[in-house]
Amino acid sequence: MICNAPRGRDDSAPQGNMHMENSASVDEAKPVRKKRFGVFKISPFMVIPSRRVGFALFLKQGETYVLYAEKGVLLADIHKSRLTRLGVDHLYVKVEDYAAYTSYLQENLLQLLYDEDIPVAERARVWNDAAVSLAREAFTRDLPKRTGKREFLKIKKLVNSSLKFLARADAIRELTRFIAEGEEVFLHGIGVMVMTLSVMNTYVKDEDLLVAVGMGAMFHDIGKLELPETLFFRHRESLNKEERELVESHPALGVGVCSSLPLPQETLQCILFHHERMDGSGYPSGAHGEMLPSYVKVLSLCNEYDNLIRGTSLVKKLTPFEALTRIKSRKTAHDPEMLTMLISVLSKAKLT
Repeated sequence: MICNAPRGRDDSAPQGNMHMENSASVDEAKPVRKKRFGVFKISPFMVIPSRRVGFALFLKQGETYVLYAEKGVLLADIHKSRLTRLGVDHLYVKVEDYAAYTSYLQENLLQLLYDEDIPVAERARVWNDAAVSLAREAFTRDLPKRTGKREFLKIKKLVNSSLKFLARADAIRELTRFIAEGEEVFLHGIGVMVMTLSVMNTYVKDEDLLVAVGMGAMFHDIGKLELPETLFFRHRESLNKEERELVESHPALGVGVCSSLPLPQETLQCILFHHERMDGSGYPSGAHGEMLPSYVKVLSLCNEYDNLIRGTSLVKKLTPFEALTRIKSRKTAHDPEMLTMLISVLSKAKLT
């Protein structure tokens, strides 16, 4: 869960104090470890001073790794400047500590995104790593256990590809606001993205289109941030005409929020049309049938499915079988071909 926090060179082992427990000095050289364990690299900016981490940190020296900080170490405030002075571009974490790292990243995501001392490209990478870890959780939770690693790697690659659109200061500001003001909306967007791409990966080969639709799925509800939150915690029947119109304006407001960013047209279409229905009963425009691109039809279907299995304060959480039964009962709302594809993706676990 995301915590609402406040706003190739010489990688020699650093000298100076790092603090552990009661500021115990660990100036003495740590033994160099041979390269016998898998690692992944992280930016030194990812380690927040005066914050304990649940994973060990290593520096690379040639083909070996030297321990920089043990699990549970409380790093001093000067550690970043020390690493910069030594020209350290990357720290390394054991693969076995990946879960601890992603948990730390999610808990501190907003603090890292708010920190303007961190270069934009690094903050974009923070967002990317957090999005990938959340997508992995949604993939594991919502898709059949037998859905293979290869399928998730496709989704991970598409999330990584979105960085070319989002590694900008204005995009990072919107992402930060989105997560800070609408955490549940953001997590719902991740779930919809995973389900939408899982369906589209079965018949679409155009990677650019998949990246665009993935971003559209992730940000489809960003327009809700422009409206009073209380509107979305009331039953539709209790809203007056003006309030219903406000609720139905959130797709257009979302396009407005994103219009200044260099996003593909398909992304904006996903945001604008995600509540449209095949029979014209949706909003904001009442578009129907062939007026809707096929990728929008997939997104609108997966959006409804995720809402049903996630549940809200107004809607009881349904099982996958119950959600599909509910969707099937509205025979004219969704494209039957897209519904068949969704059922096919889910049927490996006999969810239908």
